[in-house]
Amino acid sequence: MQGRDYWYGKEVEGRLYGLYTLFVRNKFPNEFFTKKINKKVKHIYYTIESWNTDYIDFIESLIEDYPVSIEVDKDTYHRLTPNMKVHCHIIYRIKDFNIFDLKETDSIFIDGNTFNVLCFSKHNALKVDYKDYQNDTKKCI
Repeated sequence: MQGRDYWYGKEVEGRLYGLYTLFVRNKFPNEFFTKKINKKVKHIYYTIESWNTDYIDFIESLIEDYPVSIEVDKDTYHRLTPNMKVHCHIIYRIKDFNIFDLKETDSIFIDGNTFNVLCFSKHNALKVDYKDYQNDTKKCI
Protein backbone atom coordinates (compact mmCIF):
# COMPACT_ATOMS: atom_id res chain seq x y z
CA MET A 1 0.00 0.00 0.00
CA GLN A 2 1.80 3.09 -1.27
CA GLY A 3 2.73 5.72 1.30
CA ARG A 4 1.74 3.68 4.37
CA ASP A 5 3.96 2.64 7.26
CA TYR A 6 1.70 -0.36 7.92
CA TRP A 7 -1.56 -1.78 6.64
CA TYR A 8 -3.77 -4.87 6.81
CA GLY A 9 -5.00 -7.31 4.21
CA LYS A 10 -4.92 -10.87 2.94
CA GLU A 11 -1.53 -12.31 2.03
CA VAL A 12 -1.45 -12.91 -1.74
CA GLU A 13 2.24 -13.44 -2.55
CA GLY A 14 3.55 -16.48 -0.78
CA ARG A 15 2.98 -19.79 0.90
CA LEU A 16 0.82 -18.13 3.59
CA TYR A 17 -1.72 -17.06 0.95
CA GLY A 18 -5.08 -16.00 2.38
CA LEU A 19 -4.05 -15.25 5.97
CA TYR A 20 -5.19 -11.93 7.44
CA THR A 21 -1.90 -10.04 7.64
CA LEU A 22 -0.32 -7.00 9.21
CA PHE A 23 2.13 -5.59 6.65
CA VAL A 24 4.92 -3.47 8.17
CA ARG A 25 7.01 -1.04 6.16
CA ASN A 26 8.35 1.63 8.53
CA LYS A 27 6.40 1.73 11.78
CA PHE A 28 4.57 -0.83 13.87
CA PRO A 29 0.98 0.20 14.72
CA ASN A 30 0.35 1.32 18.30
CA GLU A 31 -2.78 -0.84 18.54
CA PHE A 32 -0.63 -3.94 18.16
CA PHE A 33 1.10 -3.22 21.46
CA THR A 34 -2.23 -2.90 23.27
CA LYS A 35 -3.18 -6.40 22.03
CA LYS A 36 -6.33 -5.11 20.31
CA ILE A 37 -5.60 -6.93 17.07
CA ASN A 38 -3.93 -10.13 18.20
CA LYS A 39 -6.96 -12.32 17.49
CA LYS A 40 -7.50 -10.95 14.00
CA VAL A 41 -3.96 -10.82 12.67
CA LYS A 42 -2.68 -14.30 11.80
CA HIS A 43 0.53 -13.31 9.99
CA ILE A 44 3.06 -10.47 10.06
CA TYR A 45 4.85 -9.43 6.87
CA TYR A 46 7.91 -7.16 6.84
CA THR A 47 8.50 -5.41 3.53
CA ILE A 48 11.94 -4.76 2.10
CA GLU A 49 11.68 -1.15 3.30
CA SER A 50 11.37 -2.25 6.93
CA TRP A 51 15.12 -2.93 6.97
CA ASN A 52 15.55 0.85 7.31
CA THR A 53 14.41 0.44 10.91
CA ASP A 54 15.81 -1.80 13.62
CA TYR A 55 13.21 -4.52 14.05
CA ILE A 56 15.50 -7.52 14.43
CA ASP A 57 14.96 -8.05 18.18
CA PHE A 58 11.24 -7.37 17.83
CA ILE A 59 10.89 -9.86 14.97
CA GLU A 60 12.71 -12.44 17.09
CA SER A 61 10.11 -11.95 19.84
CA LEU A 62 7.18 -12.32 17.40
CA ILE A 63 8.35 -15.62 15.92
CA GLU A 64 6.95 -17.50 18.93
CA ASP A 65 3.39 -16.20 18.40
CA TYR A 66 2.98 -15.51 14.68
CA PRO A 67 4.06 -16.75 11.30
CA VAL A 68 6.41 -14.02 10.06
CA SER A 69 7.39 -13.29 6.45
CA ILE A 70 10.39 -11.09 5.69
CA GLU A 71 11.34 -9.62 2.33
CA VAL A 72 15.08 -9.47 1.68
CA ASP A 73 17.35 -8.87 -1.28
CA LYS A 74 21.05 -9.30 -1.92
CA ASP A 75 21.78 -6.20 0.19
CA THR A 76 19.69 -7.13 3.25
CA TYR A 77 19.90 -10.93 3.41
CA HIS A 78 22.99 -10.81 5.66
CA ARG A 79 20.92 -9.10 8.42
CA LEU A 80 18.77 -12.20 8.96
CA THR A 81 19.61 -14.03 12.18
CA PRO A 82 19.96 -17.83 12.16
CA ASN A 83 16.67 -18.02 14.08
CA MET A 84 14.90 -15.93 11.42
CA LYS A 85 16.29 -18.12 8.65
CA VAL A 86 14.81 -21.20 10.33
CA HIS A 87 11.47 -19.87 11.60
CA CYS A 88 10.45 -17.10 9.18
CA HIS A 89 9.15 -17.31 5.64
CA ILE A 90 11.91 -15.56 3.67
CA ILE A 91 10.89 -13.83 0.45
CA TYR A 92 14.02 -13.16 -1.58
CA ARG A 93 13.37 -10.29 -3.99
CA ILE A 94 15.12 -10.07 -7.34
CA LYS A 95 14.38 -7.05 -9.50
CA ASP A 96 14.69 -7.70 -13.22
CA PHE A 97 12.05 -6.27 -15.55
CA ASN A 98 13.19 -8.45 -18.49
CA ILE A 99 11.46 -11.45 -16.90
CA PHE A 100 8.08 -9.96 -17.78
CA ASP A 101 8.96 -9.98 -21.48
CA LEU A 102 9.51 -13.74 -21.50
CA LYS A 103 6.90 -16.09 -22.93
CA GLU A 104 4.94 -18.17 -20.40
CA THR A 105 6.81 -21.29 -21.54
CA ASP A 106 10.28 -19.72 -21.11
CA SER A 107 12.42 -20.59 -18.10
CA ILE A 108 14.01 -18.51 -15.37
CA PHE A 109 17.42 -19.73 -14.27
CA ILE A 110 19.02 -18.39 -11.09
CA ASP A 111 22.73 -19.03 -10.65
CA GLY A 112 23.99 -19.63 -7.13
CA ASN A 113 27.39 -20.98 -8.04
CA THR A 114 28.78 -23.86 -10.08
CA PHE A 115 26.17 -26.62 -10.31
CA ASN A 116 23.97 -24.88 -7.74
CA VAL A 117 21.06 -23.34 -9.64
CA LEU A 118 17.30 -22.91 -9.52
CA CYS A 119 15.29 -23.22 -12.70
CA PHE A 120 11.55 -22.90 -13.22
CA SER A 121 9.16 -22.11 -16.04
CA LYS A 122 7.56 -18.67 -15.99
CA HIS A 123 4.06 -20.20 -16.19
CA ASN A 124 4.71 -22.00 -12.85
CA ALA A 125 5.37 -18.76 -10.99
CA LEU A 126 2.69 -17.14 -8.82
CA LYS A 127 1.44 -14.05 -10.62
CA VAL A 128 0.20 -11.10 -8.58
CA ASP A 129 -1.06 -7.78 -9.91
CA TYR A 130 -2.70 -4.60 -8.63
CA LYS A 131 -6.21 -6.06 -8.24
CA ASP A 132 -4.89 -8.64 -5.77
CA TYR A 133 -4.18 -5.78 -3.35
CA GLN A 134 -7.46 -3.89 -3.72
CA ASN A 135 -8.87 -5.01 -0.36
CA ASP A 136 -5.89 -3.85 1.73
CA THR A 137 -6.84 -1.30 4.37
CA LYS A 138 -5.25 1.05 6.91
CA LYS A 139 -7.46 -0.25 9.73
CA CYS A 140 -7.67 -3.72 11.20
CA ILE A 141 -11.05 -5.29 10.43
